[in-house]
Amino acid sequence: MDLVKKVLKPGVKIKLSLADSQETAGNPDEVQSYFSKISDVKEDGTLEIFMPIEQGKLQLLSPGKRLDMYCYTGNGVYEARILVKERYKQEEMHFITLELTNSLIKNQRREYYRYQCTVPIQDRLMDEEEQKWMLEDEMLVVDDVLPMHDSMMIDISGGGLQFIGTGRYESGDLVYCRFQFGKDYRLCANILECCGNIPGHPGKYRSRARFQGVERREREEIIRHIFLLERSRRKLEHE
Repeated sequence: MDLVKKVLKPGVKIKLSLADSQETAGNPDEVQSYFSKISDVKEDGTLEIFMPIEQGKLQLLSPGKRLDMYCYTGNGVYEARILVKERYKQEEMHFITLELTNSLIKNQRREYYRYQCTVPIQDRLMDEEEQKWMLEDEMLVVDDVLPMHDSMMIDISGGGLQFIGTGRYESGDLVYCRFQFGKDYRLCANILECCGNIPGHPGKYRSRARFQGVERREREEIIRHIFLLERSRRKLEHE
C-alpha cells in the first residue's frame, strides 16, 4: 500500500492492456490497449481513472474485466494486474475505478510505452528484392528515390509505430518508413493491422506496425527521446 500511494498519484499516465492471452503473449504491440490518467487514489488503494477515449469515443470498460496496468512515472514504469470495479459519470466527466489484484512492481519494458504524437512520416511498400534482404539478412537495402506516401505518425514506441495515410497495406507487409524523431530515421516496419473508415480522415488508412530488423541502439535512441519529451511535457504542466 505504501508503494501504491508513493508511486500512483493523480496525473500519472497509465496504459491498460487485456490480460495475457495465447494469441498475444510475449508481443505487447499486438495487445488491445487503452490509455488514460489517474484522477484520484482512494485511502484503500483503489484507483479512480478517467474513462479512456480513442478517436473521440469513450471506451466503456465493463466491471469485472481484468487488465494489465502499466504506470509511467518519473521514476520508471510500474505494473500490476487490476480489476475494473465500476464506471460512473460525475459532472459531465466519465470515470472508472480499478482495484489492484496483485502487488505493484517495477518493470524494464520501456520499449512498449507508446508516445502519442503528430509527426510527418513517409512510407511505401518494400519491393520483393528489398523484402528478401530484410527477411533473409535483416538488412535494410532500399531505393531512396522511389515515390513514397506522405502520412502522419500518431504514436511511436521502441517496438513500433502507428500512422495514418493513403497507403493501404496488408497484415505482414514490410514497409519502408522515413521520419524525424530527434534525428532522421530510415526503418522497416512490419504491418500488424491496416484499417479504413478513420473518423476525420476520409480516404485514408490507419496502419499499426512493429519495427523489423532495427538495431538495439536505434530502439534505445527512440525510447530516450520519448522519455525526454515526456519529461519536458511534465515540466510544462507543472509550471
